[in-house]
Amino acid sequence: MSEAPTSVTGAVPRLPRWLPDLIGVAWVVVAAGAMMAPALSHGWSLGPFDQLSQLGLTAQPHVRPHNPQVFDLIREIIPWTTLAWTQVHHGMLPLWNPDSALGAPLAFNWQSSTFSVPALVGYLVPVRLDFTVQVLVTLLIGGTGAYVLGRVLRLGVLGAAMGATVFELSGSFTSVLGWPIAAAVGWSGWLLACTILILRGGHRRRHVTLLAVVLALSIYAGQPDTLILVLIAVVTFAVVMLAARAVREGRATVARPVLDLVAAAAAGCGLAAPLLIPASELSAGSIRADGRHNAFPTDDILHVIFQTFHGTSLAGSVSFDAHGLGFVSTAAYVGVIPVVLAVVAVAVRRRQPAVIAMAAVAVVMGCLTYLSPLVSLLNQVASLAEVRWVRAVVVLDFALAVLAGVGLDVVARSGGKRNVQRWLAGTFVGSAVFLAGVWLFGRGNLHRIDTAIRERSFVWPALEVAVGSGAVVLLVLLSHRERSRRPGQGPGSGAAWATPGFVTGAVLLMSTTVMMVALGSSWWSSNTTYLAPTGTETTLQRAVGSAIVGFGTSSCLSPPTLGIQADVNIVYGVHELDSYDPLTPKLLYQSWKESTGHYPLPIGPSGIPAAQITMFCPVVTTVAAARQFGVGFVLEPQGKPGPPGSVFDRTIGNEELYRIPGSSVATLTPSGRSGTLPPVAAPGRPLTVSYPSPTSWRVVTHASGPQVLRLRLTDVPGWHATIDGRPLTLIRYNRVMLQARIPAGLHTIELHYWPDSFTAGLVIALVTVAALAVVPVLLRRRRRASGPPVVPGTPVG
Repeated sequence: MSEAPTSVTGAVPRLPRWLPDLIGVAWVVVAAGAMMAPALSHGWSLGPFDQLSQLGLTAQPHVRPHNPQVFDLIREIIPWTTLAWTQVHHGMLPLWNPDSALGAPLAFNWQSSTFSVPALVGYLVPVRLDFTVQVLVTLLIGGTGAYVLGRVLRLGVLGAAMGATVFELSGSFTSVLGWPIAAAVGWSGWLLACTILILRGGHRRRHVTLLAVVLALSIYAGQPDTLILVLIAVVTFAVVMLAARAVREGRATVARPVLDLVAAAAAGCGLAAPLLIPASELSAGSIRADGRHNAFPTDDILHVIFQTFHGTSLAGSVSFDAHGLGFVSTAAYVGVIPVVLAVVAVAVRRRQPAVIAMAAVAVVMGCLTYLSPLVSLLNQVASLAEVRWVRAVVVLDFALAVLAGVGLDVVARSGGKRNVQRWLAGTFVGSAVFLAGVWLFGRGNLHRIDTAIRERSFVWPALEVAVGSGAVVLLVLLSHRERSRRPGQGPGSGAAWATPGFVTGAVLLMSTTVMMVALGSSWWSSNTTYLAPTGTETTLQRAVGSAIVGFGTSSCLSPPTLGIQADVNIVYGVHELDSYDPLTPKLLYQSWKESTGHYPLPIGPSGIPAAQITMFCPVVTTVAAARQFGVGFVLEPQGKPGPPGSVFDRTIGNEELYRIPGSSVATLTPSGRSGTLPPVAAPGRPLTVSYPSPTSWRVVTHASGPQVLRLRLTDVPGWHATIDGRPLTLIRYNRVMLQARIPAGLHTIELHYWPDSFTAGLVIALVTVAALAVVPVLLRRRRRASGPPVVPGTPVG
């Protein structure tokens, strides 16, 4: 048997074309897994379940929450995830949440993301793993998208892996994992990759269809304000690329790609119409539309390299908040090494339009995050009022990550060149000088504990400068050794992975990955059990059944609270009057204020609500108010009496439950004279309601004269009613609930939730699918029928 020939020149056999990319993607996946591993080692159910140990009936002594910054995951996202999973596994579309306030849309509140790719995958696993799987799928989408973008930009595997790793492990992306913010931004790489393919031309229909599908999936991810920021980034990138083409090749060359991009955008919106139309319909009248959000202070840009310079972003530690803006402003880090590589990318490849376009994206996103005059101007546009512009920091980190990938590609391919070495060395030296300047002049005068936290924030940046400087020394030494050992041969002879640039790039990639994993791994916590009800929660559910539970004492966010934390209650089948939902109708707040004289949130000393505006947290102090809003029971702290006229029911844990006589979610009130509607506060006879499904109500009425049926059910587009099988007109009651005129006699009234806008969206989506499938076929047949193109100068006929 003959042996394989060995090259005397030292040439290395080619690897299979797919193997480098397999290794690159594997690196990205393993890096993400390494960050999540510490949390998953304690249990497979990701989430801050320990937060509930501080609240109401779920309180447990001697439990310290791991990370108070991520409380919204347990009071919003995880309960909605559980509710959607439960409804899907009962064979129903997850359209309605029946247990928050007076009921609320589920699929169309944007943030529940019930039709997103992570959610669809989550439906395939047990409920205890649903949220965990959604987080991991979001990481996978974000990391692989950034990797694919790098490859589309023609980066080597090392550079593409760097961009993907930095993005998926960046502080801004890690800190919003689990929220639809991350799910929306996670599609950025895929969106930009498809955009570039369209700009390059070729396979037009395929690339237009691909971009349309990816855009639709990003819309289904939820969080429309974040998606707006992503689309601003995509448009910025495309405009810069097209402008460069127009200068280089003429303006006529940009018409076709612009047309293709517009067609892809229209098709993507058409595919996402089942969510876009009904959700937009709800947004206009919700408290989401009342937002006015400021930019971060300019000095918060330090958090691109410092994790905790202003405190708050370290999980499980004593921290401070210098600006009072929370963890989102302080968890913006990508680190020194990626920033240095981004600078090298722009400096060395500034003639490449894609690099300049990505730099433009970083600048625009930085302005939207930190430039207060610009944000104030944008806030004056009514249609943009609900956009939290500071979430552009996640897209900023994405752009910096991609540029870092380009910079590492420069090092890997051209590290032996002296100009690359000078830029790399100079930028690391500049970083060291900057850190020294901040240390000497920028630490400020803080409390002793806060000073210690700020000083510790210098550890990782200083370590990165040291590692990066060492990598530069390594690059110079290896380059010098290669030149001296192989006189007359240029760099790059031999295996690509053995060049000084590649070795140095690999060192930088590994160092950055290790550091970012270490910074992000402390963020998450998990549990071995999944929201198992305690004895007190089970007792409460059995005591109240399907009745609405209110609170006689303020019970919003801060301990001590009563009952079950808002939205967590839906996991245990307890209907509470409070809610934490950005699409809560503004009319619900107005209705409560007009009926009781009190705003449904505690008011602070400044006269504004002390809790978040998205919290609906009414205090039930009278039986009249309880009956008007269908509250059947009221919880009070132990020793405090219930509203006058209520009846003590039992003690549950350290809380006392009071029953409201004559209260129900459905009442029957005699019509006024000449069939007029009775006054809002008119008493009514309680009726029994059955619920065939979360989206259905069934009520039987029996009266000797005309009546008005009043339902404590949120009046949002989508509710339809029948009486004895015939259509029944629904009328708004008390600004935000429903009522209907009922004739005398025995009648069965049924209500069902299915928005007409959802039906319209489904039709538009089907038409879009048909268009994407049929139009290319028709165009191809038309070209065939018209024959081959006529060459100028060729006789015809």
